[in-house]
Amino acid sequence: MLNCSAMTTEPKSITPNQTIKNTLAFTMPLLNEAQAAELILSCGQLGSDPSSNYFTPRTKNIAYVICFKGQWFQIRANYFLQPEQYNDFSGGYKRYYQELSENFLASNATKKVLNTLKSTYNLPDNEPILVQVQKSHITIDNAGQCLTGQGIHSDGAERAILVCLERNNIRGAKNAVYLDLEGEKPVLNPFILKQGEGMLWHDNEVFHHVEPAQPLHDNQESSRTVLIAHYPATHYLTGTVNPNNRLGTRMVEESKRLRAKPRQRS
Repeated sequence: MLNCSAMTTEPKSITPNQTIKNTLAFTMPLLNEAQAAELILSCGQLGSDPSSNYFTPRTKNIAYVICFKGQWFQIRANYFLQPEQYNDFSGGYKRYYQELSENFLASNATKKVLNTLKSTYNLPDNEPILVQVQKSHITIDNAGQCLTGQGIHSDGAERAILVCLERNNIRGAKNAVYLDLEGEKPVLNPFILKQGEGMLWHDNEVFHHVEPAQPLHDNQESSRTVLIAHYPATHYLTGTVNPNNRLGTRMVEESKRLRAKPRQRS
């Protein structure tokens, strides 16, 4: 497993009426408990994520969405191809996932999240955004494992939002944002992203990270569900490098690269 280092202090949160034009990363309250539950329900049953055989097991659905004159539409595509330049662990091959339910974009909670991302960064209409809703399943046996398989990383996009939809019987899973892959130059020191809170950041200027999680009570189900959305998303469809993101990735051993495993190829 990749190393997921730990730090301790809390970040400052920016409220919606504060300026964020030059802010590399910030958090804000976004959904209440009922809205978070509504969004989860709108996703449908989450499907398998084969790449998580190599880190904490998770289930996931995805969707490519665009906004046109204030309305959101879904593009039919059931994969993404993240260039290996941003993810030496699981980049460089097509990862196929179940698509989010048709009810997803009918949810007011979903639209609130997407509109927040779009308005915060003044994103243009008619440009694809990749949305992923994923649930990490934490047990006694996998407690302490990396939740992403990557450690500190960039996703290869330019703007992004992460919303915590559920924290069920867990401790840990702190998020953080750094200027470097080593985690020596923090922008937001490790903190708990609570249910309904969102983190927004410049994915082409900073790296992000989530620490491992552990069950609070060993005999109960433990999980963490999040929504993450990235702009732009065209390069995830084509597998090409985003010319506006040059951050790079942490190298892993060749034996750990999923693109090098024949059974993982499309």
